[in-house]
Amino acid sequence: MIHEALTLGAICANLQLPCPQGQKDQVITGVTTLQEAGPEDLSFLSNPKYVDQANASKAGAIFVGEKVELTNTTTTIVRAKDPYLSFALHLRFIEGKFSETKGQHPSAIIDTKAEVHATAIIEAGAIIEEGVVIGAHSRIGSGAKILHGCVIGEHTTIKAGAVIGSEGFGFAPDQQGHYHRIPQLGIVRIENNVSIGANTTVDRAALGETVIEEGAKIDNLCMIAHNVRVGAHTVMAAQTGIAGSTTVGKHCMIGGQVGIIGHLTIGDNVKIYAQTGVMHDVPSNKTIFGSPALEHRHFLKSFAAFKKQGE
Repeated sequence: MIHEALTLGAICANLQLPCPQGQKDQVITGVTTLQEAGPEDLSFLSNPKYVDQANASKAGAIFVGEKVELTNTTTTIVRAKDPYLSFALHLRFIEGKFSETKGQHPSAIIDTKAEVHATAIIEAGAIIEEGVVIGAHSRIGSGAKILHGCVIGEHTTIKAGAVIGSEGFGFAPDQQGHYHRIPQLGIVRIENNVSIGANTTVDRAALGETVIEEGAKIDNLCMIAHNVRVGAHTVMAAQTGIAGSTTVGKHCMIGGQVGIIGHLTIGDNVKIYAQTGVMHDVPSNKTIFGSPALEHRHFLKSFAAFKKQGE
């Protein structure tokens, strides 16, 4: 990405990083990968696997860990305790500083009874229905839909095509096996500093609220059913689905294509490997894998025994 010129000194000051001596006036006009970087680009090295790329890089400057040694003598090395985080914070800075998207796009449809903060960004084709509240500095992506009565906090991003507040999947069978729709009369409440990925759906509660707590990050193409609660600072990879009335704790890490059945309680700090099928409650601080899910070490033992039986 190319952006307006910044000095390396200004970048380091903004991130509270020490700027190498004599390099405060070095000009940076872009951010990119180690392989693609040129003499006015900033890049980063956080994974030791890419040390060779860093040594061969033509970047103007690279964020590098405090104890990492490079042989590259043509690039300015900026020491950071966490180069990945520092680079991410810099990207957020330049996104906010140089983004051309401001305010409400003319093609967005915003109900007159919605409350949209003046600093919120509503992109092209988004739909904001009656009674919706959108907080300061939040961003609603192109084609996203925030349906009636839902609440979006501050500094929250809803990406393109996401649907917040769609009707929950609720049907009551009668004695003849016919299904009757159960009206979903609740809302979705998304707290501050949340990210909801493209084409993800968060269903409104049958009664009460479906809640995504502060700092949670949900990837593209996820499905969050009615009355689910996702805990603060939990991260969830693509194509994960959580059935109704399940509670996921704080600081959990959920891999891609995970399926979690309804009415479960997942504790805090739980790690769930990709493609795991969760069919029971999970205590805090556990790591689980497989379908049906087992503790990770138990799964590996069972899999090893299974392989031996097949030999």
